[in-house]
Amino acid sequence: MMEPRKHARSWILAVTIASLLVVVPVLGWAQEAPASSDSGSGPSGRTILAGVGAVIGSIFYAPFKGLIMCPAVGLVAGGVTYAATGGEKETPDYLLRLGCSGTYFVSPSMIQGQESFRAYDAP
Repeated sequence: MMEPRKHARSWILAVTIASLLVVVPVLGWAQEAPASSDSGSGPSGRTILAGVGAVIGSIFYAPFKGLIMCPAVGLVAGGVTYAATGGEKETPDYLLRLGCSGTYFVSPSMIQGQESFRAYDAP
């Protein structure tokens, strides 16, 4: 009976450590961003919040993009379309590009609206 609890605790510990490995460098990076002309010395609260938001967004979006969108939309849908059309390549290539290209990680500049978020790369 104790085995599932130990497994769950191990999983929670692993996720916590992985999150810290991502959060700490991004917070440092966000703090090193140049200050805007209207702020004093040091990072603003908005810059730090953008870094935190980017980490949280990436924790959820990167696995979704890499484990669901690329395999399901890109590979499976592209393969089924290729087979259904008898070898036509234009639509399967589009579906593969749609699922597997574009942004995988959210950056602080995306949160602040300085950089665009690309769900996929346009042809």
